[in-house]
Amino acid sequence: MKDWKAIIEQKLHKQKNGIAKISIDKLTVQYSEKVSQRRICKVLTGDEEIVRAFLIDRLVNELDYKPENIEIEKEYSVKAGHGKLTPRIDIIVKDEKGNPFFFIEAKAPDKFEKDKEEIEGQLFSLAQAEEKDHKTKVKYLVYYTADLQDEGVLDKAIIIDFEKYRTYTEWENDGFISIATEITAGYGEPKKQPLIKGDEKHDLRTKINREEIEGLGRNLHNVLWGGGGTNDSEIFYSLVNIILAKIQDEYEKEDGQEYDFQIYQYGSHIEAAEKVYERINKLYKRALKEQLNVSEQQKIDDDNIINRNKFPLNKLIYTVQSLENFSFLEGRSSLDGKDILGDFFESITRDGFKQNKGQFFTPTPIVNFLLYALQLDKLAIDRLNKDRELPLIIDPSAGSGTYLVEAMKLITKEVKYKQKQKLKSSRQIKQRFEELFTPDYAENKWAREYLYGSEINFDLGTASKVNMILHGDGSTNIFVKDGLLPFRFYVKETSPNYLETATPETLYNDKDVNAKFDVAISNPPFSVDLDTQTQREVKNAFVFGDKKNSENLFIERYFQLLKEGGRLGVVLPESVYDTTENKYIRLFLFKYFNVKAIVSLPQLTFEPFTSTKTSLLFAQKKTKKQVKEWNELWDKHGKEWSKLKTRVVRYFDYFVNGAKLSKKYVWVKELTTDLKKLSEKEDKEAVDVINKKDLDHIKTNIIRFLKDYITPDDEALNPKEILTKYSEEIDSLSKFEKETNVFGFYNAWWVFGEVAKELDYDIFMAEAENVGYKRTKRGENPMPNDLYDIEYAPNNIETNQILEGYDRDIRILKEQLAEFKTELKAVNKKIDGKETEGLKKKAEKLNADIEVQNTRIKQTETEKTQVIEILKKYYESDELKPEFAERTDRELISHFKNGVLSRYKSDDIVLRTSELLTILDNIRKDVIWE
Repeated sequence: MKDWKAIIEQKLHKQKNGIAKISIDKLTVQYSEKVSQRRICKVLTGDEEIVRAFLIDRLVNELDYKPENIEIEKEYSVKAGHGKLTPRIDIIVKDEKGNPFFFIEAKAPDKFEKDKEEIEGQLFSLAQAEEKDHKTKVKYLVYYTADLQDEGVLDKAIIIDFEKYRTYTEWENDGFISIATEITAGYGEPKKQPLIKGDEKHDLRTKINREEIEGLGRNLHNVLWGGGGTNDSEIFYSLVNIILAKIQDEYEKEDGQEYDFQIYQYGSHIEAAEKVYERINKLYKRALKEQLNVSEQQKIDDDNIINRNKFPLNKLIYTVQSLENFSFLEGRSSLDGKDILGDFFESITRDGFKQNKGQFFTPTPIVNFLLYALQLDKLAIDRLNKDRELPLIIDPSAGSGTYLVEAMKLITKEVKYKQKQKLKSSRQIKQRFEELFTPDYAENKWAREYLYGSEINFDLGTASKVNMILHGDGSTNIFVKDGLLPFRFYVKETSPNYLETATPETLYNDKDVNAKFDVAISNPPFSVDLDTQTQREVKNAFVFGDKKNSENLFIERYFQLLKEGGRLGVVLPESVYDTTENKYIRLFLFKYFNVKAIVSLPQLTFEPFTSTKTSLLFAQKKTKKQVKEWNELWDKHGKEWSKLKTRVVRYFDYFVNGAKLSKKYVWVKELTTDLKKLSEKEDKEAVDVINKKDLDHIKTNIIRFLKDYITPDDEALNPKEILTKYSEEIDSLSKFEKETNVFGFYNAWWVFGEVAKELDYDIFMAEAENVGYKRTKRGENPMPNDLYDIEYAPNNIETNQILEGYDRDIRILKEQLAEFKTELKAVNKKIDGKETEGLKKKAEKLNADIEVQNTRIKQTETEKTQVIEILKKYYESDELKPEFAERTDRELISHFKNGVLSRYKSDDIVLRTSELLTILDNIRKDVIWE
């Protein structure tokens, strides 16, 4: 695809009348003498000048405006505080009476969205100054750039009727209405062309650059969240609904149809806000059914795209007009990178959603650590090599979709780019790779089949759906439902649908399991109340359906979802690991999972939204064979506990409570002591009559029962003394768990202690004191990170591109230096012995500018030399040398972190294999996933 600058340069070069000429290589610009220039422009100072040259040529050669009626760089005097500024307007197109017809501010394409906030000062204020100072009448204000579409360059403009909107505030109150997007020919009234699916000139834009979409996000935030009156989440949900309506519009339109998601113009009038609302609201209602699988007609009828009391129609108009030209389906990847629209949505989620109870989003650094600790990258490569498939991944409490989006990014990045060399070279693997990851603009399409999620909060579920669509359409399997419902509730019209499958499991009390997923990742809601429907359903669908802690029900749901050997990575409150009320779920985890690792997070992890102390749990679902082995050992030691418990209780009754002997008791029948002699003695002296062998046997049973409580000093005590000393412990150990349907009529912790000895394995344990950030209500501050390190130095780098950039900068500086010298020569010639104060000051300033310019040239040349040396030392054929792959060379890191190469730094996580410096380094080495 050609560069827009080169297209413009070629176009201008072909024009015979030479209205505007540019040389990108020589960094020069030249305008016809017929064009009025208040300041002569010769140096091509940046992309904005290229846009201006393109527009001036277009005005004369295509739109029939006389060059004599075009003026550039007109200067005004504007008050600023206690002083004055002298800003210039880029272009004025005058009518035959000398009044400004078009009053134009030109912008580089990547600055168009970013600089919209300057419209007030650069257009409204200067237009007012023009009318006041020159007694003219300005007709239209134009905020303009050139837009590359399908190898051609077109207008992209906001055109404001200055006769109708005399101030910026009036324009703002009406929703920032633009009456057209293109400049009209021959003083014609600007008109807005409707957007049409498949139209060569008037379809949606698919070429989007990062700067303009980031600027769009900032503008939406400033306008929608500005002024107060509505809380963050209300605005956020309304914006999400509007984006969903736009996505629906793109999905349903056929070639030749006009899009519904746009503001129409009728003659010289823009359509009424009420009409826009009605049409966009209908789109949203269709989206509820077709995108979110909402089947209840009453909900569709009752739900509207915005709450008009909290999100006024002028904000709806502004939002629709801001988004209408972009394709949210075809524009997901663009000129300078991937996930541009996805990143845009993440930014408005981060800045616009107000977290509250039950809705604490996991910060992205924590999510990425969890995914790499699960070794999701290795799993994806292994599955593709062995089965020509990718892992099925699910988040049953998806929130806004962060876990699924980051999993999508990780797999695409690692499999397609960073670790592609680990894929087998067979034709089968290559073909499957192409099916999953190509073409580049749809490289995340694999997610449609392999990513699943559910979210009970309707607004968050909608956000999750939109988030997935904008990141690559992994939204097909996002269900706006409670993640704890029976599997029959997860219905969708298209197949496959792995989540709907359910079969009873004999090793799980004959409850239904899904057992289809390779990975479960999540941050389940902590201690929140279930809705009525879920409460009713979980009692039959879950073993612990009568328990109150929502996070524990999700632990059970993870077991139901995962296949044998499936991997689990979740955030859990630390209370799960140490409180008595959660003892049952810890036993459940050990029964059905092999716990691989626990990483404790600092209290600040989720602050300032909550100070709940959390840990990351990593576990692998056991095979049926392993669960059966557990059950056999459980029964074995459970029977031992039952036998000991019966005896110890009777020992206590006899030795401590003075109960009468009864030959019906088993422990009495086991005695070798002469029972006749024993019965002749009083009970309090019985201990003296029982022979040593029997006393030793009794003591052994008591010690075995009390096991962990016994100390070395207890060896000297007789049975009665031990029983008396540990009476409370005996009472506690004699009780069995309430969950007898899972643990049997046994004391679970006594039995678990014995089973654990026979099934002993290492668990990776770590505690992070710092996680890379500390958030406050005012923002986020960087901190050290115990979890992982950042690469900073990328694996690959474009050396020629970097050096060409330096050469270009040096050429511009030298051209500017030459211009300064030429101007100084002219000033000195004017002085010619008749020195004036004004000319003297101008000469002094030019001399100072020349000195500064020489310094800048020298600095840039020195920096270029330094960069050449750095790249030569650390890179070979644009690849990082293997000896630096671990990113432990401090000098290398400093160059990219905050040095001369910082603009090229990598934000990817380091995956070390030899030097183990962080928790991630160690967990990936020590934890073996079967």
